[in-house]
Amino acid sequence: MKKIVILSLFTIISLLSCNNNYLNPDAYTKEAIDRKYPYWNIGMSEFKIAEGLTNYATITVEEKRFILRCMALMRTAVNTTEFPTEVKKKTLASSVNASYGNVSIKVGDIYDNDKLIDVVRSLQYTNFIYEKMNTGGAAFGSVGQSRYVRYVGGQDPNQIPTANWVGFENANWIQWSGNSLYGYASFSGLMFHEHMHNIGFTHVAETSSNNVPYGLQGVVQSLIERILYGDLKTKYATALDELTAYYYTEYKHLLLEDSVFDPSKK
Repeated sequence: MKKIVILSLFTIISLLSCNNNYLNPDAYTKEAIDRKYPYWNIGMSEFKIAEGLTNYATITVEEKRFILRCMALMRTAVNTTEFPTEVKKKTLASSVNASYGNVSIKVGDIYDNDKLIDVVRSLQYTNFIYEKMNTGGAAFGSVGQSRYVRYVGGQDPNQIPTANWVGFENANWIQWSGNSLYGYASFSGLMFHEHMHNIGFTHVAETSSNNVPYGLQGVVQSLIERILYGDLKTKYATALDELTAYYYTEYKHLLLEDSVFDPSKK
């Protein structure tokens, strides 16, 4: 019996070694991860199912792991050296009128890309809520105050108000994404789009190709595609492994069981 236990432990260690290059568990701590990947430091507080649904709904453990993997993918992309390079190729216009202190921006004004990169990368917010709801096949994010004008205006980045809610369609999120590497990339890009709303960026239909949510969604999705199955796969393999392990570990308490909504029990 003792030999069997020892063999089992050795097998587990070997598997961890193969899957994660035998990373020390300390590498997954929040402090270690924040030092190594300082940008786009986001986390979550809960998964929710909309109480207004009239049908039975679940968020499975597999779907929750999918979302956490997408969070790791977003953070990997924003921490790449390629992220600022790709953002600087964009011409991104404001779709809001906003001001803070002596800084103001109007609809149609062009964002300063260097400042925009800092605004996005400096986000540290760990209380996002992901909700399953009837969206008509879309996704939604509550719109927060303009992080851009507040950051440029000198407010402490960690004190800038951030909206915390993102809603996705009442469907199996893995299947809805396409259940593929491209599905991970496209869903992560969609999540990033909604988080742009959370930090105060929005869009107007007539300029949909020239605004922050769509523009940066494209940047992040493209980078993730390159990280998953393109020219950046080797370069950022360890970063993705570490961040994925971190998110799975940090939110293991959310992975204990499926979340269930049964309208008959309301």
